[in-house]
Amino acid sequence: MLTEDVAPLRLNPSPIVLRPYQDRAMSMILACRDRGMERVIVVMPTGTGKTTLFSALIGEFDRTYDVGALVLAHRRELLDQAHRRIGLQNKGIHVAVEGGGKAASGNPRVVVASVQAVGRPESARLSDFEPGLMIIDEAHHAAAATYQRVMQRFGCYEGRCFTVGVTATPHRMDNQQLHGSNEAIFQEVAFSYTLREAILDGWLADVKGYRVATGIDLSRVKVTRGDYNAHQLQQAVNTEERNEAAYMHWADVARDRRTIVFCTGVEHAEDVAKLFRDRGITSESVNGAMAIAEREAVIGRFVSGRTQVLTNVDIATEGFDLPEVDCVLMLRPTQSWALYTQMVGRGLRVLPNTIDGLITADARKAAVRSSAKPDCIVIDIVDNGDKVTVPKEPGVDPKEKPSMAAVVGLPSDFDLEGHTLEEALRKWDALPPGSRAVMFRRPTKFEDLGETLTAVDILAELSVPESMGHSSRNAWMKIGDGVYLLPCGSSGIESNRTARLECDTLGRFQVVLSADSGGAEVYSCGTELQRAFEFADRKVKDRWPFSGGFTSSKGLWRNEAVTEHQKEELRQLGVDRAMIELIETAGQAWSLIELKRRG
Repeated sequence: MLTEDVAPLRLNPSPIVLRPYQDRAMSMILACRDRGMERVIVVMPTGTGKTTLFSALIGEFDRTYDVGALVLAHRRELLDQAHRRIGLQNKGIHVAVEGGGKAASGNPRVVVASVQAVGRPESARLSDFEPGLMIIDEAHHAAAATYQRVMQRFGCYEGRCFTVGVTATPHRMDNQQLHGSNEAIFQEVAFSYTLREAILDGWLADVKGYRVATGIDLSRVKVTRGDYNAHQLQQAVNTEERNEAAYMHWADVARDRRTIVFCTGVEHAEDVAKLFRDRGITSESVNGAMAIAEREAVIGRFVSGRTQVLTNVDIATEGFDLPEVDCVLMLRPTQSWALYTQMVGRGLRVLPNTIDGLITADARKAAVRSSAKPDCIVIDIVDNGDKVTVPKEPGVDPKEKPSMAAVVGLPSDFDLEGHTLEEALRKWDALPPGSRAVMFRRPTKFEDLGETLTAVDILAELSVPESMGHSSRNAWMKIGDGVYLLPCGSSGIESNRTARLECDTLGRFQVVLSADSGGAEVYSCGTELQRAFEFADRKVKDRWPFSGGFTSSKGLWRNEAVTEHQKEELRQLGVDRAMIELIETAGQAWSLIELKRRG
């Protein structure tokens, strides 16, 4: 049940009212057209309503520009889905299907066409149809020759037909660029809504992620057109040990969940389905080589819940929309960002009627957490020797490979350890940029975020606080509430020279000067912090007149890079790896060494 503070935030739901981000996307697309753009792409995650968006766009072009539309798709499921949605949202507009055994008739205003039907070199289908708008569904396929023939045939490169591609990823299946210049397939991204935004805004289910490492070596598997060779990949990963490891981990964390398993080939999918059945789990496999009736029967049993686990090869990726799926088991390694995001997206839809009409992100997330599907578990089976080919997109590290973490901006090797993406992103966003950069350079897991946050707090103490930046010329460290420390180095007769400024319960400051070989000197400093610093600085100079090279906050050596000698000394003092990696300057390293020496 929803909490009382969520219930009043629900509006009357309507199947044709656009969500705020869909409304923004519409405005951006129309603005691109007004600026003279001819071919643009829209990027939105699976489950956020791309079909609803382009159905609304078709209605807008019909009303405003008085033109018809051609919707191009490559699967029968996508044709049927688009046909139903366009008709639902645009009453009175004649919508027909061309392809999949059907032929458009009756002078339709909108045609949903199979690219296989209209993209063959000899095809004369739709010869009398002249659309002013083309929608390319799953537009990461648009580089294929069939799509290019259709685009050229209907004038997409000549300005006769305004073209909008919609996809969950701006990368082609071979990871090449889809946009960015007049010569590219699409001239620019008209609108982008990320998976991270969709989860944090409460439109998609949150993800609990697990990574399961195997000993499989993929270094000898060929990479062709941006992804692994299918035959070699299946031979490499379809082993009894790997499949058993995947099942055991699934049984530990997702035994009761409706699960889609992505496999490398028909034999792999059948072997995995049998493994699950042998352990008492209702499981079937499905692939594109099956007869349509057989395939639909298998999928039907999975949709109805009679089958709990569906293993598949290239079937449950695009156009497969079953919100009840709450676990995705990734047994297929891939170098393709497009394919990876499609696979993950199969489990991220929320259950029907869960968030309809809720107007705030907090209300939607609360509703999802209270539903029968509070999240989706993604289990990533990770092998060794990955060869990485990634899109050359701004902000994407050329060493990154597709992973559940990478698609939301975390390091690709990041292990959620069963925590949700929202939990991880909250901690991640609290890290300063330099700390995030460090975490991209090494394997990272959820617990490291807490350790890094602690390390960041400690390192902040090793820098001069802003509150004293104009109060003292020395590099005091704030080590507690009203407590400041200044290491003053050593001399031939004194070691561990230290100045400590602290405030008592009555608000009075005192400075204590001490060293291992001499007694402590204690001086009262008044009740004003700035005057206390000025007084303490004078006393430090009086007792240790040649310590300025150690204590000055302006010393050039403080901003030099941390040395290997300092790193080794920190390791010997018990400082952990995460902390050492975050230290950027010799000044920070020296201060931490001094603190550690003093316990």
